[in-house]
Amino acid sequence: MLVRFWGVRGSIPVPGPTTMHFGGNTSCVEVRADDGQLVIIDAGTGLRGLGNELMLPGYARGQKEGFVLFSHTHWDHIQGFPFFQPAFGSRPEDRGIDQFHLFGFDAVDKQLENTLRGQMEHPYFPVKLEQMGARINFHGIREGSFRLGPNVVVEAGHLNHPNGCLGFRIVDESSGKVVCYASDTEPLGPGLLDQNVVKLAHEADVFIYDAQFTPNEYDHHVGWGHSTWEDGVRLAKAARAKMLALTHHAPQHDDAAVADIEAQARRCFDNVLAAYETLAIKV
Repeated sequence: MLVRFWGVRGSIPVPGPTTMHFGGNTSCVEVRADDGQLVIIDAGTGLRGLGNELMLPGYARGQKEGFVLFSHTHWDHIQGFPFFQPAFGSRPEDRGIDQFHLFGFDAVDKQLENTLRGQMEHPYFPVKLEQMGARINFHGIREGSFRLGPNVVVEAGHLNHPNGCLGFRIVDESSGKVVCYASDTEPLGPGLLDQNVVKLAHEADVFIYDAQFTPNEYDHHVGWGHSTWEDGVRLAKAARAKMLALTHHAPQHDDAAVADIEAQARRCFDNVLAAYETLAIKV
């Protein structure tokens, strides 16, 4: 499997000279199974860069298929979708050639479709969802397992985040490799481990986890739905994850602050890094 990060920020994009190393785009991760199957997790502003990359090998012209998993529909996880070029097609005759399957938390009927459609309505955006050229299929999901293509199985589990959120365990059956994505979640209480996250991350080759706050910052943001590098380390150890990738960096954290978080985490866990845009991990 290949894991590539296209957006690693939380809350709001923060482009600029102080965020150039880790990047300023919001949440988006690409996962490629060994058979080439494309799975995209979240559609923050990082999705635009991924979409531009996908156009190079022939999306919008080659009867391609992709799967997009939405952890939830807060703004920083959906705002890149209207700028996802493969969903438009490059020529009029390309319309309907490619298709994307979009999976979102089914806590409210048609929540994902209504939300994505709503952010593209007047007065927010000049192009409507139905003007996209690709075939777009919406799928409501809850906790449990489902299959994406012939070799990829996804297990979804609840995370502790306001309004609801899902974490994902992605298994490539052809290789046995596992990627866990648990962004936008926080501890259940002081010293408590969320067993939903432990289960999703069990022996994962890559465990992607929310580290928006430092421990001191978290004390003032309990209930906001975000976590710390310390909690990521505790969960990674409990789950026996092989690698911990910290993400959803706070908009107020510049490159130096994120690097400091990474350094602190490395003193407590052997294989940990702070994710940055363009980072590619082969497992």
